[in-house]
Amino acid sequence: MVKTNYHTHLCYCNHAGGHAKDYVEEAIAAGFTEIGITDHAPMLELVFGTDGYAKPMLLDQMYQCYLPELKEAKEKYQNQIKVLSGFETEYLSANAFFIPVLRRTVDYLNLGEHFFDYKGKILSTYAHVNYETIYGYLETCSKGMKTKLFNVFVHPDLFMVSYTNEVGKKVFDAHCRYVAQKLIECAIENDIYLELNANGINNSNRLAKGKAWLYPNEEFWKIVKQYDKVKILIGSDAHSVDALTCPYVEEAEQFAKRLGLTICPVMEIHH
Repeated sequence: MVKTNYHTHLCYCNHAGGHAKDYVEEAIAAGFTEIGITDHAPMLELVFGTDGYAKPMLLDQMYQCYLPELKEAKEKYQNQIKVLSGFETEYLSANAFFIPVLRRTVDYLNLGEHFFDYKGKILSTYAHVNYETIYGYLETCSKGMKTKLFNVFVHPDLFMVSYTNEVGKKVFDAHCRYVAQKLIECAIENDIYLELNANGINNSNRLAKGKAWLYPNEEFWKIVKQYDKVKILIGSDAHSVDALTCPYVEEAEQFAKRLGLTICPVMEIHH
């Protein structure tokens, strides 16, 4: 089992639980060598309004609670494990100016596009991806990677949660293949890791009622396999302490092994 994790959420995002010390102590007990704490960054009101995305971390919480908590964990456990500070955040045209601010406060950033720009609107990756809007997802993700502010592109195949083709069917078609290729090539060109997301197995079981994996999507990762220079991490995308070592992580490892994907055991910070 992998002994690192670079995608970890805390209670501040309002849909996860636990504090930094809880995850760090669990990681130490499990024999981890590194852990990155990457809760969802504040989303400014100009992006989603006061009732926006999952009531994310507030800006005051970021400075008064989250960042001090990570600093304390890094210092307290420095002789037992390497603790990295980070955020997961969307790249959107409306928040692009804020991302460099976030990057200056932490060790690294994860790019996680739960929303994307399309023809002047902000659409949900969970609900609004089809054969036309998928190109908005591609453009938004590509712009984010090209900023060179993000170190990892997490759950890059998340678009398959809601994707439908011209007749409303949920299939991985030529549009998906094209978008997958362009996303992978952009990640390689900008020296960004792609994440194989173990929590996607959990979410797929819930959203698809156990009928199929929405993500990690096998067709997407078969395309990833075709590229020699791609760098892959497995992320637990932990929203609870026990998720660091849950069975989904092992399932993700078995999935990678079956497809012949090479997993990086440790992340290097490039951005």
